[in-house]
Amino acid sequence: MPEQYRKLLVDTVKERDLKLLEVLKSSDELSYQQRLAVMEYLADVLPDELVGPEHEPTEGRRLIEHTIDAFLERWPLEHPKTKGTE
Repeated sequence: MPEQYRKLLVDTVKERDLKLLEVLKSSDELSYQQRLAVMEYLADVLPDELVGPEHEPTEGRRLIEHTIDAFLERWPLEHPKTKGTE
């Protein structure tokens, strides 16, 4: 994950769940519940007021959206029961 996205991810999780932050720092694997928690935390920092006057995303909103994309690329949000099924 690029450093700018990693920093936002770490800062966001750090404010909400220190145990989860330690897991993020020390493990390459996250449980489904941990992935959901991270997504909820990132969604919490994506308020509507980050949309500009022409309804264009601001730089801050773009950074959050790219961080979410990078997180999902690294840790897809698939429920364990549906993983690998079509």
